[in-house]
Amino acid sequence: MLKALTAFCSGVAATFAFAPYGLWWLAPVTLAILFALWLDCTPKQAFLRGWAFAAGLLGVGTLWIHHSMSVFGGMSLPLALFLAMLLASLMALYYGLAGFIAVRLLAQASLPARVTASALAFVAMEWLRSWFLTGFTWLTVGFSQIDSPLSGFAPIGGVLLVSLLSAVTAALLVLIIKGELRQQIAAIIAIAMIWTTGSLLGNREWTQASGKPLNVTLLQANIPQDQKWLPQMLSPTLEYYTGETMKHLDSDLILWPESAITALKQRVDGSLLKPLSTKLAESNSMLVTGILTNPRGEIYYNNLLSLGSNEALYDKRHLVPFGEYFPLGYLWKESFKGLATIGDDFTAGDAAKPLLQVGNYLAGASICYEIIFGEEIREALPEAHFLINMSNDAWFGKTVGPLQHFEMVRMRALENGRYLLRATNTGVTAIIDPLGRVQDRLPQFQRAELSGTFTPYQGSTPYAKYGHLALWILWGALLAWIMISNRRVALIR
Repeated sequence: MLKALTAFCSGVAATFAFAPYGLWWLAPVTLAILFALWLDCTPKQAFLRGWAFAAGLLGVGTLWIHHSMSVFGGMSLPLALFLAMLLASLMALYYGLAGFIAVRLLAQASLPARVTASALAFVAMEWLRSWFLTGFTWLTVGFSQIDSPLSGFAPIGGVLLVSLLSAVTAALLVLIIKGELRQQIAAIIAIAMIWTTGSLLGNREWTQASGKPLNVTLLQANIPQDQKWLPQMLSPTLEYYTGETMKHLDSDLILWPESAITALKQRVDGSLLKPLSTKLAESNSMLVTGILTNPRGEIYYNNLLSLGSNEALYDKRHLVPFGEYFPLGYLWKESFKGLATIGDDFTAGDAAKPLLQVGNYLAGASICYEIIFGEEIREALPEAHFLINMSNDAWFGKTVGPLQHFEMVRMRALENGRYLLRATNTGVTAIIDPLGRVQDRLPQFQRAELSGTFTPYQGSTPYAKYGHLALWILWGALLAWIMISNRRVALIR
């Protein structure tokens, strides 16, 4: 039981590898502790220790989820905390399974084979968590490395390749501590090679500029979530957005956040959108804003709308379970009133690619939660000249959730080699360059405008073109090495 507690504390410590703390070196160190705890134990013990590690990581790291339920969902704080911890406990089962598999299959293998198997099993479960039951990628280990040398591998195989190399580093650390002298020397050399290669790759640009720099202005209204949808707030909200837009018509592009217009499109089409579009076109400017549409009956979409020389809509494709729709809602939806923006569920968009026509450009579009799914964002390439993400993280107040979200946003820019423009209601509003670096950003929880420049890009990174191919090649090569190594050990014995 003491070792399970150690695993739990290691998972808690791992949360400090992520934003806002940024102690990225803690990720491989804490994973090394977990992999060491998986040595010389039964499969059941490995399951418990893996679960305990992830319960510490996800339980503490995503506890902020309770804020949207208790403050805006009408739940009692104890119930909201219980549900947040329940989600973390369920997600932790993936990592318990990783430990069970690694120990069950290779209990008699050599030390290098066992720790390598731990790394492979851990990352396989991160991959499974990224898509099974709609997916939940929050606190995937690779995100913690956005400012480390390992981030250089992200354009090659995505965040999961970075996770794998973090886990392999952890396995090598175990070898340095517990292995024989020759294994220790080999592990030190391997770590040096991995991290040096990542550092060299970090300065490589995989994509190219395809036009002149453009001026952009991003608006951050900082409207509290409990006031945002009040009917009396519609007029002052639109006055702010339209007023600031008129001041910045010299910008090539202006961005408003997710659901900036707190009314259905058909309600404001004639009074706001058409006159605004005409004014934008006259100034050779473009605007993208968040809005809701209700094309028919009980069908509602969470949209991005572009205005100016043309008008185009993007329908959000990946909805938030229990936030924008309720799985099997007829069983429990009435118990969770207040979580969704409107009474009826949203409908998921069915576009083949997440693209939005913005003037003469194509933008890779995402709304809030969608940005955490790298495999969906990369579908916009190579057509997209830049990426945009509109969000409203006011749901989570002054917790670490919005900052973790922003860390994931940066990884998407790096993976795809595109500028990423992010407009939010309360932060983090920012301009991110194709290497995932923050070019400029606004402070959270302030009403402000951010003006800067960005450049349309063309071409594809290896990840944008081939997805997780590099990940699975390396994963398969390591698995083949384990099998060959294990066979040799069996023959010697």
